[in-house]
Amino acid sequence: MVFEDLKNALSDVVMDLKPAEIPEDPIEFEMVTLDRSEADNSKWLAYITAALDGAKTFEIHCWNEETEWIELALRYGKLKEDDWRHGKIIAGDVTPEFVRMLLSQPKPADIEIENKMTPFFNVFLDDKFQSCHYGTELFI
Repeated sequence: MVFEDLKNALSDVVMDLKPAEIPEDPIEFEMVTLDRSEADNSKWLAYITAALDGAKTFEIHCWNEETEWIELALRYGKLKEDDWRHGKIIAGDVTPEFVRMLLSQPKPADIEIENKMTPFFNVFLDDKFQSCHYGTELFI
């Protein structure tokens, strides 16, 4: 009987769910591309430094085989439960230690496929900054 009551209660709750309202002022991002003409990662560092000012939370995405970078990110955040089977997502608070770590990473040397600006596949700060494809595409 308890199971049936729970099932009915959950059905009622699910049936009463409504979609979230669309914000009146949707967030618009500007895309910045850092391509093969970038000899160093100074532009990426300037963009992410500005975005870190006032940022509260981060997410870092790494491919499963990028164990070194996963381990580094896990020093500053926790593994986030998700269904991305090809990689790991680490989320946490933006702390002074996290900022120092992120800004101290040198430009990766393995740039045969992409002219990487950062060793992390994706870095997200709150809902205001996205560094994608190793920092080659920024959404601000």
